[in-house]
Amino acid sequence: MNELTWVTLQVPDVEQSRRFWRDVIGLPERSATPTWVELELRAGVHLALHPVFHPPALERRGYDRGGPVLGIRVQSLEEMGALVERNGARSLGAAQDIPGGRSRDFEDPDGYLFELVELRA
Repeated sequence: MNELTWVTLQVPDVEQSRRFWRDVIGLPERSATPTWVELELRAGVHLALHPVFHPPALERRGYDRGGPVLGIRVQSLEEMGALVERNGARSLGAAQDIPGGRSRDFEDPDGYLFELVELRA
């Protein structure tokens, strides 16, 4: 059986990115070395942080970078949005209605796109 194991982000400062995704977003840390950090997105699926190994990949930011978009489910879109902005993320627009809730796009401190998602109960 094939299954997704991790999504890797190339980052200029592994420790800074580790703090953002672990301490601000709240992803549980599963392992860490100075050059590789794994945070749990869901049981068995990790977000891996790795030093930059292909610098041209980071020349663009946000929507222009392309690649995967991490959708993070949150209890309060407004509260979490304010928290990530206070910790270096940049909003890429207003909240929008989606089927079953609302979402809002952000750029993390390394320029990767992520989306906060608040679903209705």
